[in-house]
Amino acid sequence: MLPSELFAALRWWFVLLLIGIAVLPLAFTIFKKLPDRGYAFSKMLGLLLVTYVFWISGSLGFLGNNTGSALASIAIVALAAYWVYGRSRKSAVNSEQVTVNGEPSLGEWLRENRIQVLLTEIVFAVLFVLWVWVRAQNPAISATEKPMEFAFLNAIGRSPTFPPLDPWLSGFAISYYYFGYIMTSLIARLAMVPEQIAFNLALAWLVAGTGVGAFGLVYNLLRAQGAQTSARVLGLAAALAIPIAGNMTIGLEVAHANGAGSPEFWQWLDVRDLNDAPLPESTPRYESSSWWWWRSSRPLHEYHLSGRPEDGLEPIAEFPGFSFVLGDLHAHVLALPFAFLSLAVALAWWISGQYSVNSKQSRDGEAFFESVKSLIDDVGMPLWVISAMVLGGLAFLNTWDVLIHLFAIVGAYSLARWRDEGWNSRIVMQAVLVAVMLLATSFVLYLPFFLGFRSQAAAPYILPMMMRPTRLVQFLIIFGMPLWAIFIFLAALVIRQRFHYWQSGLLAAVGLIAALFAAAFLFSLIVASSSEGARFVTTLANELSIPLSERPDQTFAIGWGLSSLAAIIPAYFGARFSYPALTLFLASIVGMVVMVWREALGPENESRQLHSGVEPAARDVLPFVLLLIATGALLTIGPEFVFLRDNFGARLNTIFKFYYQAWVMFGVAALYALGYLWLAWRGSSRVVPAVATAGYAAALLVALLFPIYAINSRAEEYRGPVTAEDRQPATLDGLSQMARYSPGDYAAIEWLRKSEQGTPVILEAVGGQYTGYGRISAATGLPTLLGWAGHEYQWRGETPEPGIREPVVRDIYSAPNLQSISSLLDSYGVKYIVVGGLEREAYGLQGLDKFAESLVPAFEATDVTVYRWQPQ
Repeated sequence: MLPSELFAALRWWFVLLLIGIAVLPLAFTIFKKLPDRGYAFSKMLGLLLVTYVFWISGSLGFLGNNTGSALASIAIVALAAYWVYGRSRKSAVNSEQVTVNGEPSLGEWLRENRIQVLLTEIVFAVLFVLWVWVRAQNPAISATEKPMEFAFLNAIGRSPTFPPLDPWLSGFAISYYYFGYIMTSLIARLAMVPEQIAFNLALAWLVAGTGVGAFGLVYNLLRAQGAQTSARVLGLAAALAIPIAGNMTIGLEVAHANGAGSPEFWQWLDVRDLNDAPLPESTPRYESSSWWWWRSSRPLHEYHLSGRPEDGLEPIAEFPGFSFVLGDLHAHVLALPFAFLSLAVALAWWISGQYSVNSKQSRDGEAFFESVKSLIDDVGMPLWVISAMVLGGLAFLNTWDVLIHLFAIVGAYSLARWRDEGWNSRIVMQAVLVAVMLLATSFVLYLPFFLGFRSQAAAPYILPMMMRPTRLVQFLIIFGMPLWAIFIFLAALVIRQRFHYWQSGLLAAVGLIAALFAAAFLFSLIVASSSEGARFVTTLANELSIPLSERPDQTFAIGWGLSSLAAIIPAYFGARFSYPALTLFLASIVGMVVMVWREALGPENESRQLHSGVEPAARDVLPFVLLLIATGALLTIGPEFVFLRDNFGARLNTIFKFYYQAWVMFGVAALYALGYLWLAWRGSSRVVPAVATAGYAAALLVALLFPIYAINSRAEEYRGPVTAEDRQPATLDGLSQMARYSPGDYAAIEWLRKSEQGTPVILEAVGGQYTGYGRISAATGLPTLLGWAGHEYQWRGETPEPGIREPVVRDIYSAPNLQSISSLLDSYGVKYIVVGGLEREAYGLQGLDKFAESLVPAFEATDVTVYRWQPQ
């Protein structure tokens, strides 16, 4: 790497350190009950708040999109943080007092906990440096979603205000959750780093942020029950297992390539690309530069009810380690560190203290508002506001995540109420109130985003899953490592409490399955009865060779829908009964969680032996961890019955986004489970934690093979073999590949980046998504008439604009003369026309000569010319 790139990485790290320090007094106040006082989450909290102030000020016209506004945003957040901290300590007798009501000051706490503070910073720095090196091995901003993400990053840097301009649909604002790209652009401004390097440094910070978040959450959970050394050790394990390690596919990949297992075994396992007989004489894929590692995110082999394998829309089971090796700066990756911030907020709700109850809340409006005021007073206004800020931020970062983390926060509150007063019906009503209030507050805080956001989602929003269920063995390829520890942990707790409340556990498991079947039936009926959904039902019936009666000519035919479902149900239940293992397994996990909740939170819990050998504080942490396990189980069992509707019409995105968060929930809970078992099981019972730890450690060692081999493959793909004489140098410049293979495009991009500070419209060829088309707008942020049309449909739902513009661009390039298209160029405000290799490939040479004959080039390179258009 060049020295300038190393200094860019150093500046990036320093900006994040500065932002974390600016918000530290606020974190210290909000997370006052956490053992590390929120230090591990300070960078995420600071970046969220600074970016929010920067964005909302720009959206309302108070500040511009520039470096001065970014610095002002840091100053505003720092002042607010110190004000909140000062207010929380106003009972101090004088400024030299270091404790208030037994609580140390921030300075005193930092001195007393300097080892933990230093360890947290080391975890962040080591992971950041590691991934700076990883990104330098293959920094190319090409393939998959990278051009889109680079386009957003560049467009946000250019836009004078917010919302930012859509670089792939000129004249429109971005209709996507773009908060993470503003964060990246803000850091890049402050660190004075160009976007092509910022793209790769952002990935390094996201790995470090995810790792330190995992470390901090596991440490806080275990430290709360009195563990210290094991809290740190298992926290460090979390910093590897959650953001970097792979799933068990890598173990299968190595075994298959080395001839292990019979052909019958691989056919039974049925993982794509691994279900044929191994060929031990060939070079192992995992030692090549091919994309063998891609398969690790698709271990679920999907089948239709008819037995036909799904080709093309198979479920995506991506995990963080895969994301960071792939190197896409996509929304779910940008949101990942903030998932740990959100879980820390939920933990703060759980341990905040006693929640008061207003028994008159249902009698009159005055009592209702008293109840609301009492609730906010109990939580504390700073924590309440930050909770809404974090939830709204997650909606703005990756909208799929917001309801998941709302469930975690409201669940933590409900469990705390159960702990404080025993279970009663008021808890459910109060939980609904909390959820509505948090969502309403978040909506108001992020109102400019929600007002401008358009989505592909459409009624009925939820669709039934009419495929064969996921096989348990393939599910465990993904989650086997954490679920090994979790299942032993839950089974050990249930056995220790002598199966008390088994009736509640059984009722919860059976009730969950029944509720999911009911939901699947309800949405199946809605789909089957609608005119649009009838086509899907008819296609499914034809594939199953099931005759259906003719549908009446009406918009909603519920009778036909019922009769059609009655005909298809035998095939549906036949598949369910053939593959019941995953549903029963996840339902049993939920059932065991409910059993332990009742034991831990019930009035008799003081007499139980559930927590024998564990510090009393652990009794407050255990139910929260069980909430994480239950959330993970619900996220993974839900897509077996229903999924969220999108343009794909399949469950691939639902599994993608839900499994991603389940990886976090299960990952944290598993490491807590290991620590808990070692504390609570003594003497001869130590075999339980020993077995759990040995199995997890063995799986982790296998999982760590994934980054080792995958990073090497990615490096060889870009740089060439280690022994090659022409091996390319390591670099953080994401455009270096373009400079090498498309020097004309690269030169044109560099000229536009340097010569144009505004947002003039450019014209370039339109082609398919996940291709090189849209390359000039993506690398400059300058808006073009149309980039990837398919993505615009995904972002905006039903919109005619891409369909209108694609033939317009074709006509402009193909027309025989300028006179016939001058009005089009003027109406779309085009200033620059690009003619390069992709334009010649897409539209041919005939018609392109008109530009050279009538216009003066603004820029010329090897095979690319940029013409300036003057409005007629």
